[in-house]
Amino acid sequence: MVKKIKSNTKFSNVDILDFMRKVVAKHTRYYQSDFEIDKETLRRAAVRQKQQEKTFIWLCRTHGTWCLLERNVFLKDTSEYITFNYYAEQSTESVLAFVIEITGNRQDSITGNVYTLDYAEHCNYVRSVSLYPETVLMQYEHGSRIRKADERIDSYPDTEYGKLVSIQYKPHSDEALTALLHRERKEGVLYREECANAYIARVS
Repeated sequence: MVKKIKSNTKFSNVDILDFMRKVVAKHTRYYQSDFEIDKETLRRAAVRQKQQEKTFIWLCRTHGTWCLLERNVFLKDTSEYITFNYYAEQSTESVLAFVIEITGNRQDSITGNVYTLDYAEHCNYVRSVSLYPETVLMQYEHGSRIRKADERIDSYPDTEYGKLVSIQYKPHSDEALTALLHRERKEGVLYREECANAYIARVS
């Protein structure tokens, strides 16, 4: 399936946290404290090496925000996939959706590219192209385990390997997921460049 671009825009090499803060201030009426969680998520991601671990889909709603790892949004039945689709199915609140792509990390800011999304359209697209996860890599302090994706996954410490550090869902083909995410970035190149402040001025 080829996604159709409507009026998507992008903001290149911006201060990501400053952009997000301004959007939250204008659009989020309740639970603005969710943004504090988003900031910590992005700060942790900024020091990682793989771009898949530094690209997120951010939902800014009138009742809070979510910062979801993009690769997991494209894996069916993960918490990110379920959360991303939930508001299109169960809520009438206004949702602004963006791709947040971290490209730089300075002491006082995180820089990168922001792409606007048509939330309802992107939900339909995600549902049509997402892959099923097959396994889950559980990374602990002193080792790792691989489990089947349909097993019950919890965050308890492992008796042998200690505290859980991270969880990564993996599809049958990593190459298929990589190709899907690569198509997303190639499409972003076609988005219309806009001034971030001009966009924020229109947010309500």
